[in-house]
Amino acid sequence: MVDVDVATLRHWSDIGSLEIEQRGDMDVVRLDRVRMLTDPSKARTHGTRHGLLRALLKDAPKTETPSVIVLQELAREKAGISS
Repeated sequence: MVDVDVATLRHWSDIGSLEIEQRGDMDVVRLDRVRMLTDPSKARTHGTRHGLLRALLKDAPKTETPSVIVLQELAREKAGISS
């Protein structure tokens, strides 16, 4: 058992660190992923930076072959970083 509140789970989902699946009328998450995210020694080594990037780009327009340069510019704009 892991003691994590729903707000934290939703935040992790928003930043792309955790996937919430819909099963009928229930939202479910993988317990092994939640355990990994609650263990600070593992969380640092399992791509939390990628979650931040996913969160910054979640509203980006979907294209078949996005340019890395365009995605970098979008991420900088969202983060308020000038290039």
